[in-house]
Amino acid sequence: MHPGETSRPERRISLPFDVFAVSQQLGAYLDRALEGTGIRPAEYAVYSLMLEAGPRTPSELAVMLGMPPSTLSTYLAAMLAREDARRIPNPSDGRSVRVVLTDRGRSVVRHVNPSFSRAHFALDASLARPAEEIRAVLVELGEAIDRATATLAAESGKQDDSYPDSSSS
Repeated sequence: MHPGETSRPERRISLPFDVFAVSQQLGAYLDRALEGTGIRPAEYAVYSLMLEAGPRTPSELAVMLGMPPSTLSTYLAAMLAREDARRIPNPSDGRSVRVVLTDRGRSVVRHVNPSFSRAHFALDASLARPAEEIRAVLVELGEAIDRATATLAAESGKQDDSYPDSSSS
């Protein structure tokens, strides 16, 4: 243990607590890795997904990110204001739009990518198991959360619109 660090509790509170704590730890790690880039880790996730997924509706992006639509809307508003993204018509639904990165938005990804890649490779190199094995467990966990969300919504007799259900995509 390093000076200033506290040991992790021997007895875990719950699986959701453990996932929360790891999420916080990852956030701090990525904050440090992206320091000085002008982009926060959550923003970089949105930019990266938009680059990889191509034009998508905001709802599709929210589901893919596991993010409430209102949170994604905040990120998209900032990206649109900076002209890092733009709205384009949705050819399959004239009532909605898709969003896409502009050249300026793609340059943001190119600027931040080296810092993120260093952090990504350092984390992968520190894993005791193959990354694909861990990713499979994370997918399983995400699917379980979707099922549990549906169960809670059914038990309360209402649909929870604050968290996108990835099963509807």
